[in-house]
Amino acid sequence: MSRKALLNELARVTRIMVQGGLSSTTRTCGKPQCPCHSDRARRHGPNLYLTWRADEKSHALYVPAEHAEEARVAQAAWARFWGIGCELAGLNREQMRREWQRSKVTAAGRKTL
Repeated sequence: MSRKALLNELARVTRIMVQGGLSSTTRTCGKPQCPCHSDRARRHGPNLYLTWRADEKSHALYVPAEHAEEARVAQAAWARFWGIGCELAGLNREQMRREWQRSKVTAAGRKTL
């Protein structure tokens, strides 16, 4: 993909991206008498959570069922953002290599004069 196309896509995904992963979990509640405490099959959920690390701590945000698709799209945009960054870094690395190669050839030409 061209640099221009990558930058255009980057502008699009940064409007909707949310850093983190998505996990689905079942849990026990805070009511000791609830059947979820004695029967694993009766745990609450599965519930979706957006998880991320910041300030050396793990964080989780509960995703209400009606917002699950929005969270999936936002997380997919984050994954694409990361991919675009890697593609741009590869293009930059290749450009750097070519510039260094050119300067090496130019420097070699000057030494022989």
